[in-house]
Amino acid sequence: MAAHDPEPGGTAPRIAIVIATSSRPAAVTEVVRLLERQTLVPSRVIISATCNADIEAPLESSVFPLELIYGSASLTKQRNRALERVCPHEDIVVFFDDDFAPAITWLEHCAFAFAADADVVGIGGLVLRNGATDAGVSWDEAKRLISDPPPLAPGPPTFVSCRSLYGCNMAFRVAAIGDLRFDERLVLYAWMEDKDFSRIAGRTGRLVRYDGMVGVHLGIKSGKVSGKRYGYSQVVNPWYLYRKKVMSRKEAWPGISKAILANGIKSFRPEKNIDRKGRFVGNLVGIGELIRGRCRPERAEEL
Repeated sequence: MAAHDPEPGGTAPRIAIVIATSSRPAAVTEVVRLLERQTLVPSRVIISATCNADIEAPLESSVFPLELIYGSASLTKQRNRALERVCPHEDIVVFFDDDFAPAITWLEHCAFAFAADADVVGIGGLVLRNGATDAGVSWDEAKRLISDPPPLAPGPPTFVSCRSLYGCNMAFRVAAIGDLRFDERLVLYAWMEDKDFSRIAGRTGRLVRYDGMVGVHLGIKSGKVSGKRYGYSQVVNPWYLYRKKVMSRKEAWPGISKAILANGIKSFRPEKNIDRKGRFVGNLVGIGELIRGRCRPERAEEL
């Protein structure tokens, strides 16, 4: 489809999409095919993988330039490698998870929203269903849910102000990012890297959610880190962000306590797809780390 101008008489911005992936080759192909149907064509799509096995070969597109880059595993490192190729050549950078299904108008609405308010530096979309919070969503179900996206409404978009954005689907003005990069001390699955990055970017302008940008987060369970590593990050990463002054103590500690309580109680009757016992053990290791006066998010790689 032809690109649609974000506003009458306007010029469509250059939008780069970054997708970090590991061990989900079929999912990456699904996302690329959905992106080929966008009503606003991206200037390029960068898949940041760890090895050839992460990609179904041959993965190509006749709709937009598709770049495959490889390097060490870790969400923050993979996104940063892609950012080095994006900045400063594009106008907007979009981060999608490799299991996020955007409606065909996602990019068109994104461009429209940025054009409407120069103070907005970051935008998150409306997640119609988040499979990360339950057993997950199938691709067929996700495609059904996004099959009838809202049209561009007349007049300016309605925004909901946010303190941070959700990493499965978030967009930023490249000019506002500057030299900012994801914190590579937040390793592996990089719990809360989206909160860290978006809040720092948000110091230069507004962070908002725009419900015209709709999609579904499938919450695919394969390729996730172990429960022990995840549980460790649930404790140490929020405290690390508190020490970075990205989160307040009142925000960090209740989140840590809630994770420990939930994992401890549910470890007796865990959900089918969640390693509650592993998470609880990781929580305890993280608490031990903090009691010793340490705060090392990168230790999750050693567990």
